[in-house]
Amino acid sequence: MPDLISRIKRKLRQNPFLSYLIGCPYPAPRWNRCVKQLLRQLGPDANILDLGAGNRRRAPNVINLEIEATPEVDIIADGHLLPFKDNTFDAVISEAVLEHVHSPNRVVSEIYRVLKPGGYICVAVPFLQGYHASPHDYQRWTLPGIVQLCAAFSEIESRACAGPTTALHWIFREYVGLICSFGSLLVAKAISLLVGWLTFPLLLLDAVLSQHKDAHILASAVYFFGKKE
Repeated sequence: MPDLISRIKRKLRQNPFLSYLIGCPYPAPRWNRCVKQLLRQLGPDANILDLGAGNRRRAPNVINLEIEATPEVDIIADGHLLPFKDNTFDAVISEAVLEHVHSPNRVVSEIYRVLKPGGYICVAVPFLQGYHASPHDYQRWTLPGIVQLCAAFSEIESRACAGPTTALHWIFREYVGLICSFGSLLVAKAISLLVGWLTFPLLLLDAVLSQHKDAHILASAVYFFGKKE
């Protein structure tokens, strides 16, 4: 059954409209603002890599890399061995990718290698989230954990990017789906998605909670923004 769900997800992910059926689009305003400011700062002539871009194109000059073909993918490759020369990019962005790789330290090392001196890393990872294989799901990070993972970089900013309400919402909808599933993971995921959309307005609470200086202790996801010195 997990393999069937992974195949369904892959099919949906290849369509820019149906991809929203995979899950609830949780807000991450601080993370989005950080990435947008970096793109503006570097300008349209910068070389930027989006490692694990999915169907999203952040800017015309961003190279999208994925492990499978989708409409917006430029390069199909594995983050453990990036097909680029040393010192190639002005920035590397990676959102919700490192939990799916078997060796995140290796991927971060590859990011360091392909970044130019003075280049930027923007990486977002889950903390309190349900299991979501795509096709695998291996780990989670606290805020100090992602800072440690990116210790080779000079830290500019690290914070919660999806707040405590998002964490509660994700676990609650998965919980309801599980207890109403009659033993079927496919039914559990369908109910979880329905409950998620019906209760989605609750996420407005994160507009306030995410501003708390200690929001990271219950955050759904955290991010690190740093520089290769």
